[in-house]
Amino acid sequence: MSAAKAKRDAVGQNLQSRGGMPMYALLLSVFRQRIENGDWALDEQIPTLDELCVEFGAARVTVRHAIGLLEAEGLIGRYRGRGTFVLKKPESAIWYQVPMTWADNVGQEPDIEFDLLESRVADGAPFHFREVGSPAPSYHLLRRLLLRHHVPYCVGTTYIEKDLFDRIGGERFDVPVPLKIIDQSIRGGIAHAEQTIRVVAAELQTAKWLDLPPGAPLLAVVRSVVDQNGTLIYESLGHFRGDFVEIHSDLR
Repeated sequence: MSAAKAKRDAVGQNLQSRGGMPMYALLLSVFRQRIENGDWALDEQIPTLDELCVEFGAARVTVRHAIGLLEAEGLIGRYRGRGTFVLKKPESAIWYQVPMTWADNVGQEPDIEFDLLESRVADGAPFHFREVGSPAPSYHLLRRLLLRHHVPYCVGTTYIEKDLFDRIGGERFDVPVPLKIIDQSIRGGIAHAEQTIRVVAAELQTAKWLDLPPGAPLLAVVRSVVDQNGTLIYESLGHFRGDFVEIHSDLR
């Protein structure tokens, strides 16, 4: 067995063993890394679909899906009769960094898309990892599916105090970061905000939204905001798929 074939087989086995992540997303990650590190150089032709299918032991439709996502991102271009060529390197990593400070939460401009799954008056009070503030009389619930580079990576469920939501207007929350709107809209500023992160198992519906098997590990991130009157005006629960998320902080 040649060294090149052994390397290809090892890559394929490693991808197949990471069963918590769909194959197209794994391929997308590997392909982007190859462009980032120059294995697939700018202006050079990449392997054909058939060659990639053999290398990774993947179905043609799966490889085509991953290649299509690269093309949608503008990283490659397909030319009839010539092949597929690298156009540019990725401008951002595929991983989403969970913000760890209030400034990061309200100041970020994440490179994400989202689909609105639900918007309605909530049936009850928010969820808690910890008791924070006093509950408001009623809340508006927003549930969204967040995508990064066309791959779903988070289901976010947000409770916003209903009077505040109505005063601000629902259309203003049509943004990637609702906390920024909250920060700009609270008279007198907020009194307290906190974030808690845990590892949990994906429930059935969340797993379907994130294209994961039930029970796959997720990062559950709860963010809570209390106003000057001690009322819990905002609480969100984000279920992040662990294979597309990283947490970074400077220790000193």
